[in-house]
Amino acid sequence: MAEEPNKISENPAALSFSPHAIHLVRTAQQINVSLSQMADQKASILMGATFVVFSISVGQARSGGFSLPLSVLALFSFLSAMLAVFAVLPSIKGKAPGNPNLLFFGVFTQMAEEEFAESVLERLHADETVFRTMLRDIYQNGQVLQNKKYKYLGLAYRTFLIGLVLTFLSFVAQQSRII
Repeated sequence: MAEEPNKISENPAALSFSPHAIHLVRTAQQINVSLSQMADQKASILMGATFVVFSISVGQARSGGFSLPLSVLALFSFLSAMLAVFAVLPSIKGKAPGNPNLLFFGVFTQMAEEEFAESVLERLHADETVFRTMLRDIYQNGQVLQNKKYKYLGLAYRTFLIGLVLTFLSFVAQQSRII
């Protein structure tokens, strides 16, 4: 019978790891944190730019400067800003079933302090359990990066770019009196 992937082996001391193993795991963890920070910064920059463009567009429309290119720009700026917000919007779900990620604040804040300390200390007795705890955190952070932050961030930038292209095309068409 195969061992469950989240289950800690019965004899964790039997495995031996390279002295460099901890450096590899820490480096991977730091890279994930860095990628998450970069995604947040990019989303923040895009939100700022799109809110400025949207505000100017709405201001122009309110002062009688309504035009199709301005409407297209305002619409796509708004949509892009919303997608950028979704990229950084925290999602805290209920307690996850199975083996919890003790390094995630959404898990350990749901525990009593002593329960949290005991759970972490249990994992510090052997290198394998320490590595499994760190690897679980890396994996879950990577899932959030891939399936949420970078997904919505990519959509936000593409939406803004499409909006700019459509704004330009509608402006050219309007100037050529096609529209």
